Order: sequence, then structure tokens, then C-alpha cells
Amino acid sequence: MRLFVSEGAPGSLPVLAAAERAQGRAELLISTVGPEDCVVPFLTWPKLPVLQLDSGNYLFSTSAICRYFFLLSGWEQDDLTNQWLEWEATELQRSW
Repeated sequence: MRLFVSEGAPGSLPVLAAAERAQGRAELLISTVGPEDCVVPFLTWPKLPVLQLDSGNYLFSTSAICRYFFLLSGWEQDDLTNQWLEWEATELQRSW
């Protein structure tokens, strides 16, 4: 898997924290790219962070990437975790 992050992308921090939790469960290459780089070939605008799976598929939602790493780590997601991920996506991201 390959994780693309940018210092300017607000979703990079929670994704990197979730990736740390899944460390050792899968091989992960982390690449830092510029905020203007369009990593996902079928999107017409830059979107970061992005997780490219070994299958070639892309996850480009911060919440979806975090949930994927949580599943890899074996961490049980509860309602509180889902609530915070939803808050981050709808409220915190909007403030940037």
C-alpha cells in the first residue's frame, strides 16, 4: 500500500495516527507530495490524503482511510470512534 500525504492537507494528521496503529500489519510506503498534486488519476482536482491499496484501488476520504487502518489493526470501532471520525470530516475539515 502507498499513502500519499501533504503537509498542507488537514486530513493527513489523523490518517498518519491511524496508520501508526496499524503498523506491522501491512507494508506501507508513505509519500509526501505537494497539495497541488493530483494522485488519483480519475479525479480532476487534487485530493489528499490518499491511500492506494495493493489492488490498485484508491481511498481518498480521511474517515475511510482511518477506518481501513483500524480494521487492519484489529481495533474494534465503536460508536464514539465513528462519531469523532464523522465530526472530523464534517466540522473540522470544513474549517480549513
